[in-house]
Amino acid sequence: MNKTKLSILISSFLLAQSAYAAESDAETQAAKESDIERITVTTRKITETLETIPLSISAMSNREIEEKGIQTSEDVAKYINGLTFDIGAGPNDTRPTIRGLTIDRGRPNVAILVDGIDVSSETMTLSGGGMTANMKLLDLQQVEVVKGPQSVNYGRSAFAGAINYVTKRPSFDKQVKLDANIAENSTHDLALTIEGGLTENFAAKIKVIDSSSDGQYDNPNTGGNLGYSESQGVALSALYLPSDDTSIYFRAETSDEEYGPRPVVSIRSMLPEFDPMTNPFATGSVNTAQGGKMLPYSFDAPQDCAAAEAAPYWDSFAFLGPQPNCRPMVTGEVQGDESQIDLSANPLTGKDYRGTDVENTRVSFEFEWNFDSFNFVSSTSYTKSDSSIIEDFDSTDYSLYSDPVGMPPFAPPWSQFGMQSDSSSTFELEQYNQEFRLSGDTDKFNWVASALFWKEEMETQFGNQFWLREGADKATVLAQLQQSPFTSFINDLKEAPFADGVNKTTPITRDTEHWSIAGLINWHVTDDMNISFEGRYIDETIDYTGEADDRTYDAFYMFGMHAYDAGQLTFDPTIPPFGGFVPNENYYTENSVSDSAFLPRVTVDYQVNETVFTYVTASKGFKPGGITTTDANGDVRDGEYKPEELWAYEIGAKAFSAENNVLVNVAAFYWEYTDQQTPFTFFNEVGIANVSVINAGESEVKGFEIDSVWQPIPELRISGGYLYSDSSYTDFNLAEIVAGADLPGAKVSDVDKMISGNEDGDFSGKQLPLSAKHTGTINARYTTEVFELQAFVEVFGQYSSKRYVDRGEHAYLDSYWEWDLSIGMQGDNWTVTGYVENLFDDDTIKSAIGNVDYGFFPDGQAVPFAVNATLPSLRTAGVRMSYTF
Repeated sequence: MNKTKLSILISSFLLAQSAYAAESDAETQAAKESDIERITVTTRKITETLETIPLSISAMSNREIEEKGIQTSEDVAKYINGLTFDIGAGPNDTRPTIRGLTIDRGRPNVAILVDGIDVSSETMTLSGGGMTANMKLLDLQQVEVVKGPQSVNYGRSAFAGAINYVTKRPSFDKQVKLDANIAENSTHDLALTIEGGLTENFAAKIKVIDSSSDGQYDNPNTGGNLGYSESQGVALSALYLPSDDTSIYFRAETSDEEYGPRPVVSIRSMLPEFDPMTNPFATGSVNTAQGGKMLPYSFDAPQDCAAAEAAPYWDSFAFLGPQPNCRPMVTGEVQGDESQIDLSANPLTGKDYRGTDVENTRVSFEFEWNFDSFNFVSSTSYTKSDSSIIEDFDSTDYSLYSDPVGMPPFAPPWSQFGMQSDSSSTFELEQYNQEFRLSGDTDKFNWVASALFWKEEMETQFGNQFWLREGADKATVLAQLQQSPFTSFINDLKEAPFADGVNKTTPITRDTEHWSIAGLINWHVTDDMNISFEGRYIDETIDYTGEADDRTYDAFYMFGMHAYDAGQLTFDPTIPPFGGFVPNENYYTENSVSDSAFLPRVTVDYQVNETVFTYVTASKGFKPGGITTTDANGDVRDGEYKPEELWAYEIGAKAFSAENNVLVNVAAFYWEYTDQQTPFTFFNEVGIANVSVINAGESEVKGFEIDSVWQPIPELRISGGYLYSDSSYTDFNLAEIVAGADLPGAKVSDVDKMISGNEDGDFSGKQLPLSAKHTGTINARYTTEVFELQAFVEVFGQYSSKRYVDRGEHAYLDSYWEWDLSIGMQGDNWTVTGYVENLFDDDTIKSAIGNVDYGFFPDGQAVPFAVNATLPSLRTAGVRMSYTF
């Protein structure tokens, strides 16, 4: 097939119209009036447009950012098809996801960058990322979302993709700009920007922000606001052009942010309420009203889980004889509303927990020099982020039941057992980044070479507390604990949290040192065909230290002292006359993990004709291993997990009509994901469930995506996107993994057997948690003139199909459509935009995470499954205004 026929075939398929048009003066003028905007990107460190870069990439322009009030990565995810954003167990547990490649543990799969500089991090005591940048201060030129492994381009964190925030450089035109957003719930965002040239080659800019909101929900237990926020900050930038071929760009910012407790609903599989006539062991009841259901964990014979629902956890009592081997699970659609919020007050203050405080400081410096056919860039940055989090960790405030008297000898004293807990930790982080990059081009080649050094120092004071839940009787619980050889050493229980200064925190540190070298050679084989060879060699070392406290023992006193004091000692039987305690030489722990890898990418692109561009690419992603610090203790001697690897293959085409009023991008992809870092449930000596990290076998992500823009007339623009992503475990058998792992005594838990539905804990064939098979966006914008002013009306819709919360596909987030409406007008130096977000007030839960319920141990030792759901943002009306003078 010759080139002309091929171009006609591809154009017809992508555009459903002729690729050629008559070149009359009238048509030429019409094309100019309806031109689709071209956005320039430098993702590969060379200047390209979205239509000619051989990558799947989406971008938001400065106009879109300002009109839509983009301030967070969650905002970006709303408007970029294929990008989702979830919050895990804490506000710093942020989880951006591209094309359904979700994370369970470890570093996020998506890098967050500012001007190409990696500001990504990983929280220490939870999974997911951190909070190291205040987007409200960035004064963005555009946002670029790149899909697929980008380690070659961006260094260390872009395992499955990257979000790059590109800041606007100071203008030499002097101006003052005021921006304001006023919305419901006492929401305001104010920004003042002053910029201009101070000399003919030196320009500067200062931006000051003030932002606050009361949030949309109230805590019925305290009357306090949930989801409130407050933020202040200032950013300073300067641009110096000492010559035509040299530029120096400096930027510094500092901010102070406060976030109140999140509106979280805990959906529990078990409740403490019970009927003493049918359940004399007080093991509670299954929460069938919210999807609780008993499922089997033993498969040698059929299990009567309906009978177990009437008598939950009776199989834990051997004296009762054989009982159905079943455990409770949350199943079906995850639902929740404000009436189900049950967050407890802080017992020390009687008010809501404080929430999260974040102080960020960032400084960056970029030097660029063009000489002959070469370009040299040096990028330097420093980031400091201090955060403090204190929240209701169990997200509940219910009471247990007890009878400390009973009716001896017929009914002895009894008490249900459970704990309340808070999340109380501080994080101090510092990052250093230095990259040198040299590029050049000739008639047949353009090339890039870079060297990167990146360092992070993080110190965490882990202060989560546990104490006996209200309603439980301490004396009776202690008597019950004395009956087990595993808990007989426990002689007292905390009944309230310790105050600041009394509560001993567990220090954990993690120091990461990364260096890498990278190169790109783009060979112009013909005028229409290029072959790119890219690669990065990385070497990363992570050092850990920690004190061997187990936070799950925090509620207990043993041997006459608090658990943490006891943890610093060890018993020496040789001390006369009966033995004694000596300092524990294994209390202060340390460990180190080092990984290295070469990450290649090969790309072939072909310009079929002036309007059709095609490409095929293969690339490798790599995420280093580490030591588990999410297991509620500071002992870092064990818990090592291996690196992850990702091979990504993609074929795509980008086309636009000759009139430049239709644009279509199509890509098909296949990703092979090996050794995924994932949580593994085990039980400590007290029988309390805990979590470590192991490596799953293999997963795959396959699918295709389409993005298009159609401008039938100059006044109307319609755009949309659709992603089909089938992400699933192809080989994830816990029994096989545990057998080959260095985990003494570890075995597949009853919980994992129950969730997987088989004896081996085999999840092969299951969909990755929180991944959607179908997502889409649609946008229609109509512009016109009203009283000689530019005006527009815009409608935006976002769709997501069902997403499972757990690995066994039991509980799920339902599919939803969410719509926004905005209407705006623009003068010579001002804009006003009125908007309604979530126009139809959709209340579908959009973010949730599977967890355990420490509040109630039905049999005295096992913890049931629960789902923590974050309530969605409700319908919000507001107005955004901008004035420049």
